[in-house]
Amino acid sequence: MFHIFSLYVYQSEVSWIPNKHYSGIYGLMKLVLTKTLPSDLQKVIVLDTDITFATDIAELWVVFHKFKGQQVLGLVENQSDWYLGNLWKNHRPWPALGRGFNTGVILLLLDRLRKLKWEQMWRLTAERELMSMLSTSLADQDIFNAVIKQNPFLVHQLPCFWNVQLSDHTRSEKCYKDVSDLKVIHWNSPKKLRVKNKHVEFFRNLYLTFLEYDGNLLRRELFGCPSETDHNSENACMGYPRIPDNLHISQCQWRRVIVLVNTMGYNSLSKRA
Repeated sequence: MFHIFSLYVYQSEVSWIPNKHYSGIYGLMKLVLTKTLPSDLQKVIVLDTDITFATDIAELWVVFHKFKGQQVLGLVENQSDWYLGNLWKNHRPWPALGRGFNTGVILLLLDRLRKLKWEQMWRLTAERELMSMLSTSLADQDIFNAVIKQNPFLVHQLPCFWNVQLSDHTRSEKCYKDVSDLKVIHWNSPKKLRVKNKHVEFFRNLYLTFLEYDGNLLRRELFGCPSETDHNSENACMGYPRIPDNLHISQCQWRRVIVLVNTMGYNSLSKRA
């Protein structure tokens, strides 16, 4: 099933937070997913739209089984020195645990977050930090990291290949020089495909390869694999309706895998796709 949830009614939940990130208010909406999504939804994968998936997303879903104790957030470490505060003179980032974590790919255990009173947790943290920081620079990511700094037990660190970040100050080469099977490429620079990186041609070609895939091939069984899904159903995940504006979250459930896609804020990949 494919569902679209309007976020207009929830903008006021985050509109009070000053934010310098280019995504604007929409870059903060991940903070309210425990409220915007159905209460019976237990876990979701949250994705920015400026990523390229190079593997079966079901592999990422399996990682939920590795969560232990009070872990409720699955995140990859941030692959730049941003949160270390040494990118330029007088650079003062929000508090983070070590290098911090990137929120372009998140595994969320919604049921546990609700029990932990997540909404109260992030609000109190944001209010406290904004007294000195005045605004966020990286939108929701700053607040997630400030919460994790105070509550490190909440995070389950994902391997770096689940979010290879191509930001302007990236150090992601430290990840892929040792790993050949990269799962997710994240174009998290405002320059997107035009980011300066010595390996950008390889990653750009990977993206363009997926862009040229014919989605109509998914409308029929090529190999006769058994499936309970009616491929002619109007609600099947193969057919995606046009989204009239950027103010939506889309949810696609296929078999037992639920994917939450963040379609908010500007990004050049969605413009081209």
